[in-house]
Amino acid sequence: MRLIGHRGARGEAPENTLSGFRYLRQLGVCAVELDIQVSADEELVIIHDNSLERTTLGSGEVCRTNSRELALINATQRAFPDWPTIEGIPTLRDVMAILKDFEHIQFEVKAATEQDCQIVVRKFPALWREFGFGERAFTTSFNPQFLQLIREAAPEIPRGFLFELGFAGNPVEEAIALDCRALGPHQLRCDQALIDSAHSAGLMVATWTVNDPARMHELAKLGVDGLITDVPALALREAADLFQPPT
Repeated sequence: MRLIGHRGARGEAPENTLSGFRYLRQLGVCAVELDIQVSADEELVIIHDNSLERTTLGSGEVCRTNSRELALINATQRAFPDWPTIEGIPTLRDVMAILKDFEHIQFEVKAATEQDCQIVVRKFPALWREFGFGERAFTTSFNPQFLQLIREAAPEIPRGFLFELGFAGNPVEEAIALDCRALGPHQLRCDQALIDSAHSAGLMVATWTVNDPARMHELAKLGVDGLITDVPALALREAADLFQPPT
């Protein structure tokens, strides 16, 4: 089973920051999930929320703030006041440059509007090709519209369909219809029937967000391929036998 850091390692380091991704790599973990939003000047930037308040010392909406301003906002010391470095919100290019040696990357696209989807579809493939990620880097989303658009624009980029606990449809059928390679279920939706169905369809299953070592063992027994966690150091201490060896 692959251990995947959630937004870097959001329970142990500032989420979606360069230093958070470096922290993850220093643990020996070479798989990561992160989030893409669109700034006011149509840059692809790395932050989970639509607004700045929860994860930074700034305020306002990401979509109304340009990337130069976002780069100056303190994104490391909201959740970790004693974090030794102050960093802004990075661009996708900034992050891709330090993820070049990662073995597995999930770029979750948070674009909420059709316009944002179009911007990501226009810009992401060129960067993906420039950095040579190939099969190592997926785009993932809860938004079927985005997955269809990126499929049409750049079918060579692997895709993953994410779904919440309350998703009412058949997630495996949805992923197949979108020609996805991966399925990202909420951890409480994972049971043997789902995992077996996904594997029969050729889908890799990476579940989120799992922070309890006992639950990690349960999911490993079900045959989950990847486990997304906020606490990779804890996972390596308490459940190291479950995961591919760190590199």
